Amino acid sequence: MSVQKIEDLLYEIKEEGRSSPAGMYWNDFFKLLKSFANSEESNPPVPLILAASGESDTSKHQRLSKQLEWALEHHCLDEAIEFLNKLSRDQWNSGSLENWSKNSYWGLD
Repeated sequence: MSVQKIEDLLYEIKEEGRSSPAGMYWNDFFKLLKSFANSEESNPPVPLILAASGESDTSKHQRLSKQLEWALEHHCLDEAIEFLNKLSRDQWNSGSLENWSKNSYWGLD
């Protein structure tokens, strides 16, 4: 049933053109997840921020998906979803679905 929660959330945010939390909010989400890590080997996937912020919404959405799968495996999915649900629309990376696969690195597609 928890896998369904992940799929439902990802579907909902994508339909609204949201791919992942923006910048510092994604870092805060990562810190939340990391607080549930058992050891260095079990860290959650890192957010696509800073140098990776130009990645496509597709890539960002896929990374968020991996983070949510990690949260499920580490028994903190409810906390992760609660965090994401509290973010306002302007605290998300977003874009049109027609440009979902395009990165925003200067001069590159």
